Amino acid sequence: MTIRGINVAEYLLAGRNPERIALNFPQSHASYGALAAQADRVARHVLGLGALKGDRVLLIGDNSLFWAACYLGIMQAGLVAVPIAANSRPRDLDYVLETTDARIICAQSSVMRAHGPRFGGKHLLTDGDTPPLPHAASQQAFSDPATAATTSLVYASVEPHDLAALVFTSGSTGQPRGVMVSHANIIANTDSIIAYLELTERDRIMAVLPFHYCYGASLLHTHLRVGGEVVADNRFMYPETVLQRMIDTKCTGFAGVPSHFQILLRNSSLRKKQFPDLRYVQQAGGYLAPAFIRELKDALPDTKIFIMYGQTEATARLSYLPSEDLETKLGSIGKGMPGVTLRVLNEGGRPVRPGEVGEIVAEGANIALGYWKAPQESQAIFRNGALYSGDLARVDEDGFIYIVDRAKDFLKCRGEKVSCRQIEEVLLECDELVEAAIIGIPDDVLGEAVKAFVVPRVKNTTGLEERVASFCKNRLAPHHLPKQIVVLPALPKSSAGKVMKTALKTL
Repeated sequence: MTIRGINVAEYLLAGRNPERIALNFPQSHASYGALAAQADRVARHVLGLGALKGDRVLLIGDNSLFWAACYLGIMQAGLVAVPIAANSRPRDLDYVLETTDARIICAQSSVMRAHGPRFGGKHLLTDGDTPPLPHAASQQAFSDPATAATTSLVYASVEPHDLAALVFTSGSTGQPRGVMVSHANIIANTDSIIAYLELTERDRIMAVLPFHYCYGASLLHTHLRVGGEVVADNRFMYPETVLQRMIDTKCTGFAGVPSHFQILLRNSSLRKKQFPDLRYVQQAGGYLAPAFIRELKDALPDTKIFIMYGQTEATARLSYLPSEDLETKLGSIGKGMPGVTLRVLNEGGRPVRPGEVGEIVAEGANIALGYWKAPQESQAIFRNGALYSGDLARVDEDGFIYIVDRAKDFLKCRGEKVSCRQIEEVLLECDELVEAAIIGIPDDVLGEAVKAFVVPRVKNTTGLEERVASFCKNRLAPHHLPKQIVVLPALPKSSAGKVMKTALKTL
């Protein structure tokens, strides 16, 4: 696929009906016309500060009109958006500021109050009136009329491989890594996702995922591109509120990571509600155990379910399992989506035979350019235009791919490699549990033993450890049985809802 030189902001906003709603928040909404005007204000403001094409602009905040307008305005100006979570750890924020040399920061007010001293010498754009920071180069509120546009929209000229965004990984195992995403990457990935989900301007997605996360950003990209509507809601800690809002706003789609579906299926009234407008749901961002996929299908019998797979290094998405193959290929991530070639290669670099295990290797116009200021890491992961994912998988006779586990998420028990995912899958067959995670602990006999963290459906957990242990005895080999079972009210997660196993290892 060849992507012509077009600015992502233009690709997403140009030609849209200005009267249609683009973003729908609990207390407000923004039309396409309003979003484009606000993005243009941001673009003009940052260029007025002397920013040059390719300069990095830090964007830090929760899902909001401010966030979306800044994201699009930064790219509209030919600059590079650097989106990170509002609750980023101070050390990660410091690292991103230093490594990107961002001179301009777009931040919501709560972030300014929490981290203001870190922004000395920077140009600041905020989402509201914030007390002036004494050492800022400049400071302006997003709502200030001084940022208003006075002429027609102008989109900076870009080349396909010019950077649009630096998307930093979570940094859970070390320093965050900035994935270099180009304008061409975003456009290719967006077109492919739209094609297999068959999105149109009639689609309305419930977005509980943060926009700074590549999966959340893909919801924004795809629905703006088709002229649809993004119903954003940051209140998933109250799942009933989100479910009711889906019904009230007539959402046609819902997207989540495994923890979202686990909570909805075992700790909400999802099964009791009717969603007459819900056309599809999409799941990515990790492995959803077959037990939950079956429950999801039972709970939403008239809704298409798309199981998907992706990585930040692939802009967002790499594969999908068509809804019609859900039963016959349960547990599979499907095949490469349009424009993407997925292969499973052995250590010799050759395609594996059915049943054999190898590494997923991806090729396509959505594969990122590499890691920011990390040439050695880039060379190891991005080779000759292909992405070496680090995910181990097998294929069946029909070419459908089944992930075995992350290469780094295995234990070695009694000299045998043991997949954490496979043990977690067994645990989640127990209907008393909402979530489960496995880590390894030192063991004098086995070398490494299994430690299980489980989250129950109900508050009364008396005797739960014994029942879970008994449940496992008939389903796991002796050396796969959890040596320790720890009951938690919730698993530690990133802002995107992904389980943070490094945090579990400190418990």
